[in-house]
Amino acid sequence: MGYTDKSSTQSLDAIRNRLSRRGFLVGAAGLAAASTLSACSSPFEQGGGSGGSGGKKLSITMFVFLGGDLAKMPKEFAKEYMESNPNVSIEFYEQSNSVGYGKMLAQRKANPEKPLVNMGFFNTNTSIQGIGDEMWEPLDYSAMSNAADIRPIFQRKDSMGIGIGSDQYGLVVNPDALGSTPQTWSALWDPAYKGQVSFFNFPWYAVFTAALANGGGLDNMEPGWKLWEERAEQIKLIVESNPQYLNVLSDGTAPLTSYFAGTSQQWINGGAPLEYVVPEEGAIPLPVFLQSVAGQGDDEKEVCQHIINEMLSPKWVSRWAETSIEIPANEKSEMPKSLADLPAFQQSTIDGLMEIDYDIVGTSQAEWTERWNSDIVSKI
Repeated sequence: MGYTDKSSTQSLDAIRNRLSRRGFLVGAAGLAAASTLSACSSPFEQGGGSGGSGGKKLSITMFVFLGGDLAKMPKEFAKEYMESNPNVSIEFYEQSNSVGYGKMLAQRKANPEKPLVNMGFFNTNTSIQGIGDEMWEPLDYSAMSNAADIRPIFQRKDSMGIGIGSDQYGLVVNPDALGSTPQTWSALWDPAYKGQVSFFNFPWYAVFTAALANGGGLDNMEPGWKLWEERAEQIKLIVESNPQYLNVLSDGTAPLTSYFAGTSQQWINGGAPLEYVVPEEGAIPLPVFLQSVAGQGDDEKEVCQHIINEMLSPKWVSRWAETSIEIPANEKSEMPKSLADLPAFQQSTIDGLMEIDYDIVGTSQAEWTERWNSDIVSKI
């Protein structure tokens, strides 16, 4: 999958020494205290302790997703963090990754030592793109007290970010309009459902699952491309927005698709006649990563890592799962009661998530998109 439980090469002694030199989280005691937000001292107060008025003031800008309840948990966290760490101020940049990352990249080109944001929440594709663009600062997992409890699929060998939760791709069905509730990925290209399938933009996961079912995989997508070229007429239409998607699924125009479990659950909670189905072959995980941005000063890097570690605690990972409708990354987090009975959040679903090498997805996305538009969409 490209993720593993492996620390970066930087030693714990090195991080302790560096922190001690500037009087931040001093020694092992400070690092141990970082696991409890209310107990930790500000990384920017000389001599520790959260009650003093001395020390360096620092402002951190956090990138958060725009829309729904996705900014709720980060803002709740920031309020509590700033109360415990009064020398740190957290501001927010709310935007979609697609728009916001473009602005981050433009700012990096204009002034690489003054990034648009210091840290934030980034979807899988943006995280992978950022690695290629050298946008991220590696994290030191060994100095993060909560990192050991993060599921291995949310950790990276290169320590370029760490996951806080995961949405997933599965099947989304209007069973009344479709006349059945299929249980496998193959339903998407099954001739029995010809002309009843819809997708949002380029669904790489539809090509991947078709390839996987026919002897291929991410490193050999040709079987998937061949199948969809032959079965392009399965697709009724390609939608361009979530409201349009909801409409065509709900009114039966195109009652079968694959999409996010979180978004579809919001539709279901709103009364849409839909059902999210975990395919028998497994759902496809879509981790959300916390990233520290390259180009900022050492002080900012250290406080960003400290913030990320605190957000990885069981309490805040569980709260993120609840507000974003995602699988919690911390193995010690309680599954929110609002999610516990849903198919997407059963232990069997979590254990059965497909292994995806998102480095391949990220580097191939542009080429795949062009091929989808030219070879598949043109035949719809």
